[in-house]
Amino acid sequence: MDSPAKRVIVIGMDGASMEIVLNMMNWGHMPNLARLKDRGVYRPMIGVFPTLTPPGWTTTATGSWPGTHQVMDFNIRKLGGRLDETVWGINTGLSQSEYLWNTLERAGKKPILVKWEISWPPTVTRGVQVEGTGPGVSNHHQIAGYHLFVAGKWAPRPIGGQRDPETLDPSALQTVRDIDPVTIQDADGWTNLPDSLRPPKEVALPIRPLARGRDIMLRGREGVPRTLYGLIYATKEDGYDRLRICRSRDGADSVGELGVGQWTDWWLDTFTIDGEPVEGYVRMKLITLSPTGDTLELFVPQIWPREGYTQPAEVAQAIDEHVGNFLQNPARDALGVVDDDTYFELLDFHHQRLADVAEHLTADGSWDALFIETHASDYASHFFLGQAHEFSGADAATVQRCRDGLARTYKSIDDMIGRVAALADENTLIVVVSDHGGTPNQFQAIDIAQVLEETGFLVYREGPDGQREIDWSRTRAANVGLVHIFINLKGRDEGGIVEPEEYEETQRAIIAALHTYKDPETGRHPFALALSRRDAEMLNLWGDLVGDVVYALRPEFDGAHGKQLPTAVLGMGGQHCTFIMSGAGVRQGVALQRQVRAVDVAPTICYLLGIPMPKQVEGGVVYEALENPDWHLAR
Repeated sequence: MDSPAKRVIVIGMDGASMEIVLNMMNWGHMPNLARLKDRGVYRPMIGVFPTLTPPGWTTTATGSWPGTHQVMDFNIRKLGGRLDETVWGINTGLSQSEYLWNTLERAGKKPILVKWEISWPPTVTRGVQVEGTGPGVSNHHQIAGYHLFVAGKWAPRPIGGQRDPETLDPSALQTVRDIDPVTIQDADGWTNLPDSLRPPKEVALPIRPLARGRDIMLRGREGVPRTLYGLIYATKEDGYDRLRICRSRDGADSVGELGVGQWTDWWLDTFTIDGEPVEGYVRMKLITLSPTGDTLELFVPQIWPREGYTQPAEVAQAIDEHVGNFLQNPARDALGVVDDDTYFELLDFHHQRLADVAEHLTADGSWDALFIETHASDYASHFFLGQAHEFSGADAATVQRCRDGLARTYKSIDDMIGRVAALADENTLIVVVSDHGGTPNQFQAIDIAQVLEETGFLVYREGPDGQREIDWSRTRAANVGLVHIFINLKGRDEGGIVEPEEYEETQRAIIAALHTYKDPETGRHPFALALSRRDAEMLNLWGDLVGDVVYALRPEFDGAHGKQLPTAVLGMGGQHCTFIMSGAGVRQGVALQRQVRAVDVAPTICYLLGIPMPKQVEGGVVYEALENPDWHLAR
């Protein structure tokens, strides 16, 4: 008998909790997704722990738990070294489990991946892949991150409140300068000047390849600055109002003309990285220009290359010719630096371009699976969600700004979902999933290193530069990654001091310290649980990469996601993953009652397509969702 589904479209929304998504649909911001839900099935889905991107998406894509696939975190313990040595988790080479797209290929199918998270380096052999590294600045391909050229008086637009650390939110760098200061001066030595009612002025605009990228993921080591020039002039009596972007001090050598609030078109430019030329797309927006010509704010989003980000390589050339330039990061790292409207203009472009690419790659019909993902929902969790609830303590204007930001984010996502879902026919299964959720902030986040220091397990000293550093000769335990505490064990860890016979006693002492710890500000116990490595198997964590002690925080003490349990709920958000399934072989209009887990997504897709299961699969088929659970038995 033929399988119920011939094709599948999998749409990923990073950090989109089922709680938030249901709210967004009920409030009218996601009509396209609501139609899929109403024509299919849905349920809050149990995800992984920690509630984090690398283990979450790897579990969804393999049908196996972190204990099996081994992609535990963004920062994974490097075995045999000192406790602060880690391995970066955005790397498919770390996975010990087969990916669903490779299962599809093994079954003779053709998968297409469009910016599917945590799928780089590519493992596809017959299929097509477009990008797929990680959130925001965590990518191997960008020529440069954003530039914000500023002259004169300027101020950022922060949201206020807590800021998540890079260990949790690696899509924004926190140790680089937010702006690129420039100087406005008289336009001397120019040719072909436009008519101006005031003396023209100029500003040099140095683009720095490799700027604002994550060091361990840069495409090269040295970039040569490429200077463009801005010509400021006046077409009106009341002051300067125009900015012409030129490749040289020649007014005719222009790539764009701007008034305040306007964008240039994208143009192709050439940059030099490690002595080699590389072509990339540039665009600019004039956010501010004072009539006196002494204040300027000019934004340049991520510069993405023309090629080199796809598998096979020629796919990038086809996208460039038939679709246009790609954009992986819609200025997530500039949220709160630029105005919100500028960010959302880029976000809408980003989502529509993802849909453009999906339409192009599926146009000839020679595909069996489409995987497409957005990280925007997680960007919103880290920036807007934190103070979207009154209990955050934010003022009314900030709460409203945050709620508006959430609504605009999910509407932008929904517009993309509408176009992607239109690619389905009556034989297509559509699955919409997320890797974890997100919650607002209520209390100050708990710093586990501070707790370990206060309880005497982690000891610091003054380093040679006057900064505090860990004193490993006196440290009995340290936090590694997001939820793991490792005992500094002699014979196992470099510089270990805890004797093997003291291991279990030290484990028990750490667990007792966390259970009894009280937050000094609230008087509450912030730890939801603390478990030994052996007991962490109940959280689907096992193996040498798991901490000797694993802990979870209550959601009040951990905004957004990460250290919360996969079932946590707080305010308008929660940590349940989104699970919506519609189309071929799926029941209609059903709120599922039985449990759905992240490991169940891949085997359910395989079952409906009638193909083998991923080799290390641990999940099961969501039979409750199916029109005919026994279709394979019919003759």
